[in-house]
Amino acid sequence: MKNIFAKPENVLTLCGLALADMALLLSVPQYVPTLHLAKTSFWNGTKINQVRFGSYPDVGLAELARAEAARHAGTWDAWAFACIALQPNDKEKPVLLVDAGEAPVANSVRIIQELRLPNDGFGLYGRPRFSLNVDGQALPLDEVETPRWHAFLHKGISKLKAAADNWERWSIPSSDETALLTPR
Repeated sequence: MKNIFAKPENVLTLCGLALADMALLLSVPQYVPTLHLAKTSFWNGTKINQVRFGSYPDVGLAELARAEAARHAGTWDAWAFACIALQPNDKEKPVLLVDAGEAPVANSVRIIQELRLPNDGFGLYGRPRFSLNVDGQALPLDEVETPRWHAFLHKGISKLKAAADNWERWSIPSSDETALLTPR
């Protein structure tokens, strides 16, 4: 697969930062689900800026972020938008969702991180999953690229020390991984 981004390391590092910030926000026991559910981060040269706004999950947040990214495409090198959403194939399971790209806004990556909400003991299930939107078509990420993209993502996570320090503690094996670890 051709590179969909000129600088995937910038896009994915920003994704990691946005993902880490949302995980850190959700991990605190005082978290109120309607307070700050969305955050847009953007990279402009050597500076990362972030814009927070509150809203309720699944009320056009991704579309709002994409419109904002398109509006600023000339001034933002890369953008990432993180929010809480419901898993597309299981409307009962909340996930951290990150949409990201670079200018122009034609191509984007979506990262889905399954989670357990704070009232159940905050945790992150499995590894983040990637899906691509290339010229309006949904495509899976090449298996060869997955480890590299995970490395860039974790580079961004490590930029937020409090999240990096807790990431391993927050990680819970997914149900598929738990089934593999359970003796028969």
